[in-house]
Amino acid sequence: MNTYVVTSAPPSPDADPHLGRLTGSFLGADVLTRHLRQRGHHVRYVGYCDEYSPRVASRAAEAGVTPHALARVVGDRIADALALGAMRPDWFTRPLTDAAHAQWVRRFFLALWEAGALEARELPVFRCAPCDRYLHGADVRGGCRHCAAPVDGASCGTCGLPQGPEELVDPRCADCGTVPDTVLRRRIAFPLERHRERLVAHYAGARDRAGAFLDRLLAAELPVVPVSGVADHGIPVPLPEWEGHVLDTAFSGVWGLFAATERLAEAYGEKDGALPLWSDPDTRIVSFTGVDQLFAHVVLWPALLLAEGTPGLPARVVAGEDVRPRDAESSAVWGVDFLRRTNADALRFHLCLTAAERTEDEPFPSHSSPNHPSSNHPSSNHPSPNGSSPAEFSLGEYADTVATVLAGGLETWTDTVLDLLAGDFHRTVPPAAPDGPMTAERRDLTRRIADALAPGTYAPARAAEALAAVVERALIDVHRLRVLRDAGQEREYATGLAAHVELLAAFTVTAAPLMPGWSAFLAGELGIAVDRETRLPLWAGEDERLVPAGTVLPESVPVYFHEQG
Repeated sequence: MNTYVVTSAPPSPDADPHLGRLTGSFLGADVLTRHLRQRGHHVRYVGYCDEYSPRVASRAAEAGVTPHALARVVGDRIADALALGAMRPDWFTRPLTDAAHAQWVRRFFLALWEAGALEARELPVFRCAPCDRYLHGADVRGGCRHCAAPVDGASCGTCGLPQGPEELVDPRCADCGTVPDTVLRRRIAFPLERHRERLVAHYAGARDRAGAFLDRLLAAELPVVPVSGVADHGIPVPLPEWEGHVLDTAFSGVWGLFAATERLAEAYGEKDGALPLWSDPDTRIVSFTGVDQLFAHVVLWPALLLAEGTPGLPARVVAGEDVRPRDAESSAVWGVDFLRRTNADALRFHLCLTAAERTEDEPFPSHSSPNHPSSNHPSSNHPSPNGSSPAEFSLGEYADTVATVLAGGLETWTDTVLDLLAGDFHRTVPPAAPDGPMTAERRDLTRRIADALAPGTYAPARAAEALAAVVERALIDVHRLRVLRDAGQEREYATGLAAHVELLAAFTVTAAPLMPGWSAFLAGELGIAVDRETRLPLWAGEDERLVPAGTVLPESVPVYFHEQG
């Protein structure tokens, strides 16, 4: 068994969270974590809230509150949303109230500064004359030079590329709308170009979005990344000659994950903290991010880790889409309160099922690339120039998934199997060995889910599609069972029904990472062992019997999924 560290991209607590931002990174990380634990691996899943984000300061100024007050309130809502969606990390640091975050950031900053990996540079910065201030991040808005999407001064949420005075088209001050001047200002910076060869070596052979993103950046000289800036909100640069400067959260991010890992180790009573775990060559690190943080996760953070020299690098960076509501009806339920009114397992399954997945041949929007639509949905309000669109959520499609796949599919299949057992076998699994089409279906399902949720080939949409297809085929096959029974073919009927019980049990086990609540519920009804620590049914091999002959099952089970009105 292996040791994994799974990380999720830090959300900025500058506005009320919505489902799209949370599912883009946290749901994927949670599904992988649960699957790995089912397979017996040692997993630490960590994240934190980006409470030092410059977006927090900008939004707080607009609202007339302090950054700390805004970060506390919105951060609490983010944490609540993650809990409601059953996707909260094992440790979720709140940096403004946990000194460990700033301590780890300062520790690694000083190590990099003393090693000469960071240097002072005169870098271009936007300055708004009417507002008499320098503009960073959310303080300035414009268009992305690479894909024309509307962006602020951070990274583009459509193509993932970083934005700065050279990249932003038609920049405007977010407060007054004035076109800002571009001036030079002394800042601490991290030159990325010197790490080009080692980044290329690390991603050699990568056929995923991370590798494609790096290839696109490598077409030009890698940028010099600002590490510090003058601001009131943030972690102060721990050097006396840089008073008034704070550390950029893009730089701080990876070290914040170390702080979260350290806190989790302390909570588990482990003597070895974050650094030994991250530095162990046998530890596999998997990072989840949205498009807007691709640059940090794929390029900046690995380069910082290379420059520091001690920790290991992520074995995989999984880039998901930030999901957007398709229409007004869907937008009305897009807030976190929807999680209080709907079944979290149903929503998790639907979001995995409808996730937009790009291949290595269609990595990112650009003016020069051919059309590669990422889904069959209509374009969003801000489609990319090549016609591709982000993942979208439709309330109508969600209701259809619940009605046809879950409530009207999975539960109908479950009820039918239990009804047949109760009516013809006194609720007892037949002594005949499982046989028939569903036996092969059970083996295939286990293989397909194992492949779809493996770190190297991770694609939760493929897992959800495999589960949905099994439900459809199982519903068709139960009609065949009734024909066998009515024709008096008792042996074929008994072996076929036993195969359905095994397939339903295998479905319960393999669906657990996507629908953990439902899986634990039905595992209890079917007598399948559930691990006390992970609360997940134990993974079973392709030919391992899950519900032995002679097991007495309930005549029926309570309704778990309710159709959406």
